[in-house]
Amino acid sequence: MKIKCPEVYGLTASQVYVVTGGSAGIGYGIVAHLLQHNPAKIYLLSNKEEHADEAKEALKEYGDASKVEWRQCNLEDLKQTDEVAKSLARELTRLDALVCNAGLGVGVYNETRDGIDSHMQVNLFAQAHLTLMLLPVLQNTKDSRIVYQASDLHRGASNDTNFASLDEINTDIGPTLLYNRTKLAQIVFLRELYLRIKSDQFGPVSSTGLPWINATHPGAVSTDQPKQAEEAYGKLGTVGVAMTRPFMKDPVSSGCRSALFAATSPDIVKDQVQNSYIVPDRKVTESSNQAQNTVLGLNLWKLTKEVLETRLGELPYKMQTDDIISRGSSMIQKVMGSAPVAA
Repeated sequence: MKIKCPEVYGLTASQVYVVTGGSAGIGYGIVAHLLQHNPAKIYLLSNKEEHADEAKEALKEYGDASKVEWRQCNLEDLKQTDEVAKSLARELTRLDALVCNAGLGVGVYNETRDGIDSHMQVNLFAQAHLTLMLLPVLQNTKDSRIVYQASDLHRGASNDTNFASLDEINTDIGPTLLYNRTKLAQIVFLRELYLRIKSDQFGPVSSTGLPWINATHPGAVSTDQPKQAEEAYGKLGTVGVAMTRPFMKDPVSSGCRSALFAATSPDIVKDQVQNSYIVPDRKVTESSNQAQNTVLGLNLWKLTKEVLETRLGELPYKMQTDDIISRGSSMIQKVMGSAPVAA
């Protein structure tokens, strides 16, 4: 049954969206609600073609599914992700919102073909590359949005998290902490990205524009992610998921609302919701002190650059690694904690 989301209004027929993980769960809900408003195009990025085909068939209930174009994007393969990012960067002349919704949940430690913890590669590194590749077109689209689907579980990240090296990332710290670390990383990365765009490191903001950049928390949502927890924790995980699932929100009617608000609502512009953390329903709240730690931001920025350059070679964008806080930036933020700065 079609459900209108109150967060989505004021859209026009010329708008273009990119949604990662859009073939199931919350991502499918995001695409479905966008489609009801007849945009020009929605690029649905996911890995498995059969899931995309099923999604496109189901999306016919919400609108003209021919406006949804699937692009295969395996975030566990940085070179394949790079190909998708480059093709979109070449093709797009407008991008109203990039919604980085795809992600691995609480689950066992694995390494990708790139030799990186799969949680961190999927949830952060690959989508950071996609973001930076599409940043020029986002900057050239008035009031565009960058949205990362984070989680309140970022508050449970280990206090030992420094983002100082790949060796640190490639340490199995347990299913829950692996997930929590990536949710922290998403918020930290966006805050650092905002500061660097604001300080003209990606062109003069006065001429290129500044997207509205926000992280969101969907709440407890009934998706396929808990299956990863069942695999990680066995019978205990199965019992835990069974007990909590009745209290979880539906991903289409409720679970996608925070991300849709960040990606589409005119209130983001009207109320100047920028560099923020949004939780249900439409509430801007503080992320953890750890997520606001500018030392972690610099460390993660350097590590992201290192990972992408060593796996992909020279990048088509420049990631400056100066400390924009200590050099007297007007965006000085209070440094929380005492994480060591990576060399």
